[in-house]
Amino acid sequence: MSTKLIDLVQFLFSKNAGPYLVTFDAVFDKEDSYRRVCDSGVFTKERMAALFKVPVERILSVHRYDAGRVIKFTMIREISSGDFGDRSVFGSQWWPPLIALEIE
Repeated sequence: MSTKLIDLVQFLFSKNAGPYLVTFDAVFDKEDSYRRVCDSGVFTKERMAALFKVPVERILSVHRYDAGRVIKFTMIREISSGDFGDRSVFGSQWWPPLIALEIE
């Protein structure tokens, strides 16, 4: 039975990690939810690239931080923060595609 990521996390957010990068965090308050998502294997460069409709080369890294129950990934922006055409100067509006991510 699959569950949407939003139903397992405490919160999701994104933010700048410099002018050319955005980092995404999925933070869990329950150990079992964190382990379920980690064990599902959905947080991969390939899956995040497909979810955000970007080339896989733009996903720099995917990390887990067990002590904090956090899964993070970092993506290269198409254009610099604040440049003409930038849709979220602070990178804080990029996380919504994660809401519907299906977790088995």
